[in-house]
Parts: sequence; structure tokens; C-alpha cells
Amino acid sequence: MSIYLKFGGRLMILVVAMVLTALAVNLFIECNIGSDTLTVLLDGLHKSTGMSVGLTSFFVNMVLLAAGLLLNRKSIGFSSMIYSFFVGPFINWIHPFIAHMQLADLSLFIKIVIVILANFCYSITYVLLMKFGNGMYAIDAILRYTESKFGLRYDIGRIGVDAIFLSTGFFFGGIVGIGTVIAFALTGPGTLLLEKILFILLQKNSRNKIIS
Repeated sequence: MSIYLKFGGRLMILVVAMVLTALAVNLFIECNIGSDTLTVLLDGLHKSTGMSVGLTSFFVNMVLLAAGLLLNRKSIGFSSMIYSFFVGPFINWIHPFIAHMQLADLSLFIKIVIVILANFCYSITYVLLMKFGNGMYAIDAILRYTESKFGLRYDIGRIGVDAIFLSTGFFFGGIVGIGTVIAFALTGPGTLLLEKILFILLQKNSRNKIIS
């Protein structure tokens, strides 16, 4: 029974992570002041192909997942597969609700606040997938492979990937702006901060269980 409960808990956390990702992507795009590098890529491909952002995300994730399975299959697990297949539909599902808010018409200050909120959603997603998921996100699996095979440090590889996403997305019409700068500045530190907070909460919870 405990195995099923554990599986159900992981699945629920994965659903929350996909909802937060979908929310972040839509907030970034609808604010129209720039977004993180992957969303810039999705936005550019969406505009140039006419496909929905969710469908664009699905195809990009399939390419990354295929590369991850080819290069570093042992790092791809249940969470990696489910996230890659279903985050796109979640993006499409949430989009009408966010589009109806007409965020692009708001003041710049409010849009900056919303973009910061979108970054917060991303940071929560990353922490949930790292701490409770089963398997790396496909990009991370690829970068870990290049690190072990060619000695290319993960952080350097990540910068390279971000540069490719950003330039490609911008070339195809993705918006690069103050939101992109905010994403660069906040996503990493925000993820580390939330990771520390979660670690403290889990430690307190384990201590309470021991005492009881």
C-alpha cells in the first residue's frame, strides 16, 4: 500500500509542477515584456509556425527527451517522461484563462510584478522536480552527459543552451526584454532559496516525527 501512496504522492507533485510551469509560461508570454530563454524559444516558434504554445512546447520537449534518452538514458525517469509529454497540454489548458486577463494592457510596474511571480512559479517547479521527482529534466540529462563525456562543466553548458534558446527564439520573433533580465537574475537564486526553505521544513518535520 505504501508503494501506491508514494507513487500517488509523486504524481500529485508532478501535476502541481506542470500546472506551475504552464502558469509561468503563459504569464511570461501574455505580459509581453520578455521571458526566460526557453519561453522565448517557445514564443518565437509559436509565432513563426502558427502552432499553439503548448503544441510547440510538446515538440521541443520530444526532441529534448529523445536526445536525453539517446545520450543519458539512466538519468531519464518517470517524472522526466510524464513532464515532457503533458506540460504542453497544461500550457494550452491554462492559456485561455490568462489571455482573458489582458495582461499586456497593464502598467509596466504590474507586469514586472507578474513576471517576478512567474519566476517564483518556475523556481517552485524546479525544486519539486529535483526533490520529489524521479529522473532529471531532459536538458539536465543531456548536460550531465556532456559534462561526464567531454568535461564541459554543467554551468557552462547551461549558459550555452540558454544562449541557443534565446537567440533562436529571438530570431523567430520571441520577445526579449526586461522580463528576460529578471528571469536571468531571479530564477537561479530563487530556486536555491526555496530549496533551502524546503530543506529546513523537511528537517523540522522529521524531528517532529522522531519526538512523537
